[in-house]
Amino acid sequence: MENLEKKCNNKDCVCDDNCTCSEEHCDCGCNHDPLVIEMEDVNGEKVKVQVVGTFDDNDKSYAIVNDLDNEENSYIFEVQSTEQGDMLVSIDDEKEFDRLCSVVERLTSKN
Repeated sequence: MENLEKKCNNKDCVCDDNCTCSEEHCDCGCNHDPLVIEMEDVNGEKVKVQVVGTFDDNDKSYAIVNDLDNEENSYIFEVQSTEQGDMLVSIDDEKEFDRLCSVVERLTSKN
């Protein structure tokens, strides 16, 4: 599991993933930098990834991340809330992963 830091630490923030604040001017005082975290892959190698989106499905939250060293690689993780904060958890069930890939394809084809 990897810790998923919140994009904004301002609990009163009204911004979401569709925020219209510009980088030069933001009234909410939020940090709108891309969320980049370092994760460990199945081989124990460190990989820097960027969270590019989140979505909810079947009462669970998920994050889509891109490998910054190989932008062709994207991953889906379940986001679980813990006492330490939100964590990215790998999806081990192949049927669930395949279903989530279909959900992401539908969501991205709408854009």
